[in-house]
Amino acid sequence: MNVDPELQKQARKSLRGTDPSIAKYMQMLEHEVCHLEKLNAQLNQEVQALQQRHQA
Repeated sequence: MNVDPELQKQARKSLRGTDPSIAKYMQMLEHEVCHLEKLNAQLNQEVQALQQRHQA
């Protein structure tokens, strides 16, 4: 994601301060986003490898 990390951090802090259930939900979302980013990176590598094999 192309979001300013500092801005993200401030937004998370202000949201967490609002309500404990929001904090828990934010944590869950962050975990899921992290997981999806790892999967995306892995899939991109596989796609790149397949493209290289296809060109050879």
